[in-house]
Amino acid sequence: MAQSKTDVETYEVTLEPSGKTIEVKEGQTLLDAAIRNGIQVAYGCRHGSCSACKCQVLDGEYEIMDRVSEYSLMSFEREEGFTLMCSTIAESDLVIEVEEEESDLPFFAVHDFEAEVIENKQCTADIHMIKLKLSEPETIEYASGQFFEFEIPGLEDTRAYSLANKFIDDSIVEFHVKRVNEGKGSNYMCDLQAGDRVTGSGPYGTMQLRDRTKDLIFVAGGSGMAPIKSLVEELFSEGFDKEAWFFYGARTVKDLYLTEEWRKLEEKHPNFHFVPALSNQDPSEEWDGETGFIADVIGRKLEKMTADAYLCGPPIMIETTCDALYKLGVKGTDIFYDEF
Repeated sequence: MAQSKTDVETYEVTLEPSGKTIEVKEGQTLLDAAIRNGIQVAYGCRHGSCSACKCQVLDGEYEIMDRVSEYSLMSFEREEGFTLMCSTIAESDLVIEVEEEESDLPFFAVHDFEAEVIENKQCTADIHMIKLKLSEPETIEYASGQFFEFEIPGLEDTRAYSLANKFIDDSIVEFHVKRVNEGKGSNYMCDLQAGDRVTGSGPYGTMQLRDRTKDLIFVAGGSGMAPIKSLVEELFSEGFDKEAWFFYGARTVKDLYLTEEWRKLEEKHPNFHFVPALSNQDPSEEWDGETGFIADVIGRKLEKMTADAYLCGPPIMIETTCDALYKLGVKGTDIFYDEF
């Protein structure tokens, strides 16, 4: 254990089997420390739900945050020293066993940031498009598909929102936020006004474009459009000569947004196909497009194929879409997703 100049305790964490060591500040999670030290380990939600960042503590004292449920980390696992890096605070020097990832994906450093709201546009009854101008630092490099975390007044936990635009070195970042009833984080974000200031950190996540030499399938529901939008922008910012489909699921016509922009992209790139579908069509609304759940639409529109797929939406959409893709011959290792 060491003491910093600002009297914040720090602990040394040794990662086995690599033997690498990192410094963890008092109150900092193991995952946050690892990422900020350039250590690539598996993680997903960062809030104790998905269990992707599980590790085993071999030596030392630590605390598991209350947000970790019995489902995410069972009692017998806790007794054997297993924990989730995203929700574990060191209380002494530690030795942990964790599998580091070997990835060809670029790694982007995590930064704390401050930003000013420059636009908050309500796109549907519950989805807002929020644009920010970074001020400190003035730019943060990130990969399309990644997310930032925001500090929410009155809450201990941060809230994560995916970037909706590809990285351009002009300090403007875009997010699509769905307002949730009683959701303190989403209501705070959706109520922001131009000129308000926000703080947070990022980028996080491994939802990045992999292989440009294959056909690509993008699937989203609701505000899950955000990371897909950034991925598609990234895809067509360079040459791409395969086929790309974007299947977007909404409840009714009123829940669709940015439709004109997607149609314009279709006109510009004939190998891009936008397929919106309504799961709860209002008979009074004019609609001549696809209807039904998005997984069923995919099954009707596509045939057997070799492709990579990127999915963003609620868990049930992810599950049913994966099943539909398996039937088309898409391998599980070629499906990448974020649950919203």
